[in-house]
Amino acid sequence: MIKVYYRGSCGSSRRAFSWFEKYNIDVQKQQISKMTRDDLFKLLQLSDEGLKDIVKRPGKSSSEVKDALKYMELLSFNEALYFVLSHPYVLQTPIIMDGNNHLIGYNEDEIRKFLPKEYRRHRLLSE
Repeated sequence: MIKVYYRGSCGSSRRAFSWFEKYNIDVQKQQISKMTRDDLFKLLQLSDEGLKDIVKRPGKSSSEVKDALKYMELLSFNEALYFVLSHPYVLQTPIIMDGNNHLIGYNEDEIRKFLPKEYRRHRLLSE
C-alpha cells in the first residue's frame, strides 16, 4: 500500500492526490504530524542523503523553519530524528512511500514509479 504523508495547505500534496485519483490508485493518507518512527527510519534507509533529503530547504523557508534547521545541525543523529518527529513542520511534503520506493515532494515524472507494473507494461506495448 502506498502511504502519502501530507500537509493540508500544501499544493504539492494536492497535486499528488489528484495524480493518484487520475490513475485510480488507492493510497493511505496520513497527516505529516502523524509520521511514525518506523516510517521515518524506513524513509531514511531509502534516501540517498538521509535527513538532508527530507527536510525543507532553508532558502524558501520561514524563519521558524530556518531556526529549527540550524538547531538540528547541533544535534546528534538520534536527537535529530526525535526532533523531526516532534517538529514535523521541518519536513517537506508530500512524502510518498511504499515498500521500495519513495518520493519527496511532487514531481510529475518521478511519481510514475508508483504506477502498477501492469499499467506501465501495457503503456509500453501500446506505444
